[in-house]
Amino acid sequence: MARAINRIERHEPTAAELQAESLGQIIDALASNKEAILKTIGIVKELNDAGMLDIASAALENRTELGMHGVKLINTLNIPPLVRNLLTMVEMFGSIDPLEMNRLIHALGNSLGQISEIDPTNRQYGDHIDKEPPGMLALLKMMRDPDVRTTMTFGLHFLKAMGGELNKPKPEEEDVYSDPRGKQNGNYPEV
Repeated sequence: MARAINRIERHEPTAAELQAESLGQIIDALASNKEAILKTIGIVKELNDAGMLDIASAALENRTELGMHGVKLINTLNIPPLVRNLLTMVEMFGSIDPLEMNRLIHALGNSLGQISEIDPTNRQYGDHIDKEPPGMLALLKMMRDPDVRTTMTFGLHFLKAMGGELNKPKPEEEDVYSDPRGKQNGNYPEV
């Protein structure tokens, strides 16, 4: 009959065994990624020959001073309002229906293409033969065109909506740049 196991001996690897195992894993990784490692060494050699590693090393050693100069440059170039304006523009474009935006851009492109084909003397509208712009009568004749009326209607609606927004009271800065999710329940979420 077999003897009962009373004691389990665990083998704790020594520091030398752990080091030998780690070296074996590193050698296996080097052997399996030989081409990538050689290319990386070549890139690092070229960076060193070009002096880029010296620049990177000096930049890391002087990172505090460089950071202070970077902040001064950002404030001098007025970057924070620029970033805010860019974010506002992105938010505005994100709120526009993509199909409607596509329709408007297509209409704008077509109209710009047709404008380039118009005779600068406007002879097609029966106006003066010399190089003067069309007179009031010619402009009134153009307003009979349904496409012109559609564009004028669109423009007037655009101006009315824009005027309505401009007549609203100016928002406070913290209202414009605050997190709208935090405003719903009255407190800001923890980060």
